[in-house]
Formats: sequence, structure tokens, C-alpha cells
Amino acid sequence: MTDSFRAPRVLGVGFTYLPALPRAFYHEAPIDFMEVAPEELCRERRALGRSALTLVPRLLAEAREACAGRPIVVHGVELSIGSAHGWNQAYVDMLDAFCAEWPFEWHSEHLSFQTVPGTGGEDVAVGMPLPLPFTEEAASLVGERARRLLARYGVPFLLENPAHYLSEVYCDPGLGDESAFMARVLDRGGCGQLLDLHNLHCNAVNHGFDARSALARLPLERVVEIHVAGGAWRDGFLMDSHSDRVPAEVWDLLDFVLPRTPNLAGVVYEVLPETSGHLDAATVAGELERVRRALGAAARGGTHAVA
Repeated sequence: MTDSFRAPRVLGVGFTYLPALPRAFYHEAPIDFMEVAPEELCRERRALGRSALTLVPRLLAEAREACAGRPIVVHGVELSIGSAHGWNQAYVDMLDAFCAEWPFEWHSEHLSFQTVPGTGGEDVAVGMPLPLPFTEEAASLVGERARRLLARYGVPFLLENPAHYLSEVYCDPGLGDESAFMARVLDRGGCGQLLDLHNLHCNAVNHGFDARSALARLPLERVVEIHVAGGAWRDGFLMDSHSDRVPAEVWDLLDFVLPRTPNLAGVVYEVLPETSGHLDAATVAGELERVRRALGAAARGGTHAVA
């Protein structure tokens, strides 16, 4: 199989588009590019038992004005690329329309599934993204879909390592663990990885493994984008709520991995719109400056890292 992985141009320091933040913040903050979740700019409707995501012109215009001409990347949450019965076609149709209106440098999705078929053939949301079984069959299914997305949009496609809260996930004996599964999917799909260091940290804490050892088993040359974020504890689990400042453990992982990612194009401080209320503009700007310092330190150390 021909490897279709190609690294995009370097963008630098990125941030999530959050409608709640004042427009002046985006115009003045130390941001090189923006990460947009297009579902946040849509309304959902149903007709004849099928759902559709329709871009809202006002929300799209507000996002474009806030992003102030910066390059954008797309980070989706509703594709459900790992659903056995098929991905969410409503999301793909919406992304077609979004791409025609606002071209992006690359796009990404979570390596997970969140819909199952209903009794009437409709997609039924399970409530949260769930991990795929770590199997050759799942790797082949997602890899084939990733290649279709690469051909459809003509820009890099990335898969994000998800956080999950299951104590056991089935794994084929020949694969070994989640890192090996991600490596197999990236190889089958010819795509890149969005390495979410906070998700990795959550899984390491919740499931008792060493995050650096897991990183060492990933094909880090496939990492195009990195997420850093902060979360919160709930019911005994460290959650990937992406609702707080970045903890020290995640900054340490960033410093560790930057010299090892030769095709890195951007690092994003990720905050989710629904959990962003207590993060003010000054706090966000401080976290972005710390990302830039980490990149600068890696560059001064003689690595390839984004400066």
C-alpha cells in the first residue's frame, strides 16, 4: 500500500475558536492559527428519519471575523469514524459545505465511535465517544475511511488519541496495546496523528501506565499537531474536560516529545466551549505564551520544533 502521509506547512501556536471570548482577544492574542469545530457553527435538523448539520451563516461569519484572517484547521467531534455500520454522513456533507466556504490547512477527528444503528436504521448517539477495540479489523476499517477523507479534501487528515474510561478494551494478541493500535491505523490510513497530551495523561493516570513509555511506542514522525489542555477529577477519574490550565505533567510531556516530532506543524491549547466560562482572556494568553516558550526552547536546543 502506498503511503500517502505528507506533512503540512508549519503554522505555530494555535487556539480553539470560542464564541464566548471577546473578538478583541483574538485580534491581540499570541495566536498563529485557529482550530475550529465546525459543528459549533451548525444547527441540526431531522427529516425522514435522517439528520443533517446545516451551517448557520451568522455563526460562520462571526467565527471568520474573530479568526482575523489567520489560517484555520478543523477539529471534528461528530464524524464517528469508527462506527462499524458507517460514519456520520451528515458530518461529511456539512464538512463539504464548510470547506467550500472556508478552506482549512488540515482536519482531524477522534479515533473512536459514538453512533450505533437504531432499530429503524437511523444513527443513534451513544452519548460520548467510545474507544474502538484494538484489532486488525478495526484498524483496516478506519484506515480505509481515512484514505477516503484524504482523497476527498486533498489536505492532511489526522486522528486523535482519545481519552477513555473503560478498565479493559479488547486487544488482538498481535497488537499489544493502544499505542500499537494507533500506529497500525496510521499506517493503514496514510494519515497523521493529532497527539493529545492531556488525553494521554488522563489514560495513564486512570489506567495505570507510563505516558512516556506509551509515547515511545508511537510513530512520532506522524505527529502533525499536538493538543495541550487541562481537566478535572470526577467520580474518581481524571476527565478530559479541557476546562482548565495545563497541568505540570502535561507540560513535561510536551517538553519530552517536541524534540521527537520531526513533522510537527502546530501546538494547540485546547479549551472546549461548554467548559470555558471560568478561563478569562489573561489566563488563556498566559497558557499560549507558555506553549510558545516551549517551542522556542526546543528550537534553541537544535531540534526541528516549531518556533
